[in-house]
Amino acid sequence: MDIKNQHNKDTGSNIERSDERIAETQEVFTPMEVCEEMVHMIDIERRKNPESKFLDNSAGSGNFILALKNELLKYHPEQHVLDNMLYAVELMEDNHKELCERVGVPIGHPHYVCDDALTYDYGFGESVGLEEHGLGKMKKPKNHTPPAPNTDPSEASLDQFF
Repeated sequence: MDIKNQHNKDTGSNIERSDERIAETQEVFTPMEVCEEMVHMIDIERRKNPESKFLDNSAGSGNFILALKNELLKYHPEQHVLDNMLYAVELMEDNHKELCERVGVPIGHPHYVCDDALTYDYGFGESVGLEEHGLGKMKKPKNHTPPAPNTDPSEASLDQFF
């Protein structure tokens, strides 16, 4: 088993990922302990405010959203947190399914979507009204090729952690 895939399993994912998929998608998930630390860096008043909204636009299998949910449950009812405070976008269908299962929402919940974060309109089932301002769903440029993964060891890379 690839060491990066083992890392993802150790961070809560049950999905088996090939070396090729990890190289293509750069799916190396943040450990839950780090997600919990990140959540505690959010101002306490923002966490306590029932009107606050939080988005993870690269949600993976849900570690950050799950850590945030657990923290928000200290101050708010679960249904309010799930339906009014948390939002997630995840590109990969299997990750999206795992995210929804882990967080405890149905796959069709409008706040937890399977879509490309670079082109999603962030309406989460509601009209966002950006069209009237000349904005809206962005289109990918024709002949767009994503950059190749970083292979230069002199640059900062997640590979140093594995």
